[in-house]
Amino acid sequence: MSAATTIKHVITPNDVDTIISSWVTAKTLASPEVSGTERMSAVSLFFDPGKGHERHNHPASEQLIYVLAGAGEMMIEDETGLPVTTAISAGSLVTIPRGAFHSTFNTGWEPLRILAVYSPTGPEAAMRNSAEFTVLAPGVVPGKV
Repeated sequence: MSAATTIKHVITPNDVDTIISSWVTAKTLASPEVSGTERMSAVSLFFDPGKGHERHNHPASEQLIYVLAGAGEMMIEDETGLPVTTAISAGSLVTIPRGAFHSTFNTGWEPLRILAVYSPTGPEAAMRNSAEFTVLAPGVVPGKV
């Protein structure tokens, strides 16, 4: 969605760009540009079986991850840098402290669907602007471009 587009308060996945890479398909559903939110953003992410993201962090943002469907594992490093891995599934809510290193992987047979909320905003823009990702306009189906 371009900055010239009118801000909406109800967003559907069809309203926004699709962001894809080899490990995820994502839709930014809330951000300053999409919904006018100033202090938080939300991204819907879909990981195919066996896919996920490597260890990384968000130095300036806290993160909530709510699992909508599927099963996986979440690694979050504790305060001493020790990785702690926990199984996640539909209904799990994960809190990731600001700057904590973490990773998410789909360990199940079906897509792992999560909603990631960041506060403050920023990680969603970093994903969108990374050369690792391709951005498809609203309505364009991945694999059909």
